[in-house]
Amino acid sequence: MAAAKKHHTSKKNILLILTATLASFNYGYSNNVIAGSLAQVSFIEKFLTVPNATALIDAIISGFFGTALIGSIVQAPISNRWGRKWCNAVAAALLAVGNALQAGSTHIAMLLVGRYIVGFGGGMMLANTPVYISEISPAHSRGMLVGLQGNFVTFGYVVSSCAALGFHFVDGSYQWRLNFVIATAVALALLFSLLTLPESPRWLVANGRNEEAGRILTDIHRTRDDPEGEIAHAELIQVIAQVEVDRSLPGSWLHILRTPSLRKRTICTLLVWSMAQATSITVLANLTPRLFGALGYDTVLQLGLGVVWTVFLCGGCIVSNLLIDRVGRVKLITAGGFGMAILLSIEAALQARFLNGQNLTGTRTAVAFYFIMAFYFTSTLECAAYVYGCEIWPTHLRSRGSTISYIGFYVFSIWTTAPAAQAFATIQWKYYMVFIAVTIAMTIPCMLYLPETAGITLEELGAKFGDAVAIDFDHAMQDRMEKHENGEVEQLENSDQSVVTGSRGPHRVEQRV
Repeated sequence: MAAAKKHHTSKKNILLILTATLASFNYGYSNNVIAGSLAQVSFIEKFLTVPNATALIDAIISGFFGTALIGSIVQAPISNRWGRKWCNAVAAALLAVGNALQAGSTHIAMLLVGRYIVGFGGGMMLANTPVYISEISPAHSRGMLVGLQGNFVTFGYVVSSCAALGFHFVDGSYQWRLNFVIATAVALALLFSLLTLPESPRWLVANGRNEEAGRILTDIHRTRDDPEGEIAHAELIQVIAQVEVDRSLPGSWLHILRTPSLRKRTICTLLVWSMAQATSITVLANLTPRLFGALGYDTVLQLGLGVVWTVFLCGGCIVSNLLIDRVGRVKLITAGGFGMAILLSIEAALQARFLNGQNLTGTRTAVAFYFIMAFYFTSTLECAAYVYGCEIWPTHLRSRGSTISYIGFYVFSIWTTAPAAQAFATIQWKYYMVFIAVTIAMTIPCMLYLPETAGITLEELGAKFGDAVAIDFDHAMQDRMEKHENGEVEQLENSDQSVVTGSRGPHRVEQRV
């Protein structure tokens, strides 16, 4: 019976996750809004007609990622203390304030302050959102559902790029401000949408609110085939049992470094996003219109091609949604790393020969490979990286694990974007060679070292790293069904002891490689 009910995702669960991904959309919009601005004539006239314009561009882009790195670290104590939902509420407020400052900027310093506030809030949001989604998603579709973060980040790119193109035709010095006004409104919409979301049931259990967690799990996982929420009750048994085991363990950063299973998680987590960012995708996302300009296209075509590029990003995420729970995370990550290195090599060769724009066929081929790289990256790496970095951590350390994941994300974002504008202006296509070398060097350990996680409940993933698992899902479900058949349908949410021991006691799940 457990097996028959195990592979269903309720409509309510999907709707809640789609609401939660408005945070991901906000990050994508607020991050990518600067890409269109850098090609807007009015923005260039306002801020970039100075001799150090190239250095300012690097400061605008890399400074965003620098403050986002700090935000991804700060989110962990906020999320652990006040909850996943309220952590995103703080982040949404910061995005609203920062985008409003950018919209009203009268000087480059004001723009930078607003940009950095948005970066701080965006870093909190990007690290915390997949934690929340993973904790309300069923195991069989967790990869697809958490991977929706990638879909909505890239959808934010698409909408902001379309807005930048549309506002290009607005005749007025305020032209560039309009996209930041929209970004402010979207952040406020996120803030109000959070009122409709429940708190993470795993966070509630970790904070002793088992009854509330039980009600939420039953509400979001009850389906037509499981009207009494038996799956939800079994999951609650497993969650409480595992939290009780984890509660006795230290949770400090030093403990993470000293414990072999947690140290392995740290290495795996850092590898994934560091390698993904080493592929240069963030450089392309922020400088695409300018890179198209270097290939000889005018402003309208720069912005138009930028829109098409983001559509390719979004399309790749849809493919990833279909693959991630079927193919598995590690195969996608490995294929993504090696494939991006090959595509970057081809792009570098094309630009080395045709960068001057005199050969129209060569220029068009170089542009086409920008689109191919966008689609390939998101169909393999984007969603898998969002999922993997947070799901492998136990509940009491998941926010810190997400912080570690985004340390890799933002450190490599800063490393790739800080010199990007000047590097492309000086060494041009040779800058791609750096990305190729680092990507290959990091993909090899990803292939050899990362354990697969697809289809396994969050509580059982510890076995992949050598941890004891209090009770596996099948035993939890069997205990629940036996109690139901025997008329013992007590409210398990109200009794920690009954759920921790069950009728069978704790079960260790053997490590599955």
